[in-house]
Amino acid sequence: MSLRIGVIGVGEMGRPLVDRLVAAGHSVAAYVRRPELKAELAAMGVEIAPSVEALARGREFVILYVYTDDQVKDLALEGGLVEAMDAGASLIIHTTGSPLTAEAIAARAEPRGVRVVDAAGSGGPAKVAAGEVTMLVGGAAEDFERCRAVLDVYADPVLHVGPLGAGQRFKLINNVMFGAHIQLALEACRVAREFGIDAGEMARAFATCSGDSAAMRIISAIGSPEALVKGAGRFVYKDVTVAAKLAAELGADLGLLSTVTEPLMAMLEPTQSAHG
Repeated sequence: MSLRIGVIGVGEMGRPLVDRLVAAGHSVAAYVRRPELKAELAAMGVEIAPSVEALARGREFVILYVYTDDQVKDLALEGGLVEAMDAGASLIIHTTGSPLTAEAIAARAEPRGVRVVDAAGSGGPAKVAAGEVTMLVGGAAEDFERCRAVLDVYADPVLHVGPLGAGQRFKLINNVMFGAHIQLALEACRVAREFGIDAGEMARAFATCSGDSAAMRIISAIGSPEALVKGAGRFVYKDVTVAAKLAAELGADLGLLSTVTEPLMAMLEPTQSAHG
């Protein structure tokens, strides 16, 4: 059955998502600003909405896949998105951010009859393109079940991990863990080189050893720890920063996870400042 789906955020993660939704036969609209992307999407049958409000109207599902939590707030709470959605429609928040943002949006949406789930994905664009990104979904059970018709198109497994906000909580802990794994992998590669061992070769050997990790497997695939940091660094920096802020707001303690990721964050900070 064809569903009416709107997408905001057609970047690295959102674009393969749109490709899969269109290929599955759904009616897809997108709100985009880049002229070249508008033409590209229109050519494949995607309706180009002139505004956020226009995108929201008449859609059974609206997907938010922008980069930052602040962008989610601006669109959903300040940009008129929630107010423009039809009663009974569902808002799916894929952007990794604070669970408190999802809760604030839900509080605005509930009186309008709009449902909200936070569905944080673990995996990069290639995983979305293959339909294999892991989706960690927070929300009421009935809202989760309704959104599965959309999520199953590009995610597997799709896991209901608790009430609204739980998806973000799970994902933030996961990404802090990934940051810690990257830092440990960097240290292992440094020691390997001091031992006269090729770091990429070590990572490949570790694939069947107890010292393996997701970070090591990525290094094995792309050849060096530097390439891993270059590719994943900005995402890890953003999400570890969000996790630290949430921990402070909740009075929680990241403990050793914060300690382990501290050198990585210090290394990445100048590049993030340069990005503005």
